[in-house]
Amino acid sequence: MVVFMNKLILTGSAEELESAYAKVAEFMLEQPGLVSYKFLRAVNDPKVYFNVAEWTDRESLDRAMKDPEFHARVSKVFPLIKGDPHIATVVQDGAAAVA
Repeated sequence: MVVFMNKLILTGSAEELESAYAKVAEFMLEQPGLVSYKFLRAVNDPKVYFNVAEWTDRESLDRAMKDPEFHARVSKVFPLIKGDPHIATVVQDGAAAVA
């Protein structure tokens, strides 16, 4: 499993960003290998967002990110943010105990 994380600093309209990211998410949610996806907004700083997506493998992520449809959709996001993307492997994983 690999995790794609992107810290985004808002430079445009929050409404436009959230709408544009929803279109990117529509595409990604249809891609083979995507396990889960979250688009988060920081509580203490509303100009900070995080995109976190778990993928079964790096190849699936790379394939999705090379797709021309992905580029068409994500191009609408770039004018609205400054991103800091990272790809990571899981070192530890856990879940809360069920009572």
